[in-house]
Amino acid sequence: MNKLAMRGAAVAAAGAVLGAAAVGPAVADTVIPLGVSTTTQKVGDANITVTVKDHSARLSPGMVSLPTTRNAWVSGLVSAKINGGKADGGSISAGYAVGCQVDVGAAQVNLGARAGVNNKDGNIVDNTGYVGAPSVSGSTGGSLKLAAGSIGTQMLTYDRSTWPSPGDEVSSDWADPSTSFKFSGANGSLSFQDQTIGVDGCAGYAQAKFFAKVKAKVGNTEGYVILWGKPFTLG
Repeated sequence: MNKLAMRGAAVAAAGAVLGAAAVGPAVADTVIPLGVSTTTQKVGDANITVTVKDHSARLSPGMVSLPTTRNAWVSGLVSAKINGGKADGGSISAGYAVGCQVDVGAAQVNLGARAGVNNKDGNIVDNTGYVGAPSVSGSTGGSLKLAAGSIGTQMLTYDRSTWPSPGDEVSSDWADPSTSFKFSGANGSLSFQDQTIGVDGCAGYAQAKFFAKVKAKVGNTEGYVILWGKPFTLG
């Protein structure tokens, strides 16, 4: 069962993702502890601290049968805290940058850019120079098909915390899992457990790295804080 819970002003139920059946002889899983990563940046007259802790990845060689496919189950707790000023909430989006034959620890991925076609080095360029948008984007619960030298992003998902009332107008996708949520006040956090990330079609080494993108409002000022976690191997 894939579990994701929220703490703070909003509360979300756990989502469910079907895991792939093991193929072949049993092989022991490898758990990679990723520890704590944190950053603090100024927004208006407040300091915004974003942290991920209790963070780990579990690799299971028996989860897939193809040598070009690598998956991992990821778990952790990400939080945002607004210290000082007039805290007026914000939103949190989090996920993983996944790369095929590229060092995601050194890669500069622009989380605000749209996905597009990479050049021969796996980077996106325009008339201003390197932009670094991911080559493909998706959400947890599956794998990204990546060419050598490419990076994609997979967003953590959660079940929406609010349901429409009788008579409300809703869009056709209102019940789909969301990849970001809002919090009120000065604090927001979510825990995620055994959400799946991975890569398909990668003949070389594969890596992943956690990120969180927090939008915070302090008085009349809005700003973004981005946290990067530690890179780890997918095999």
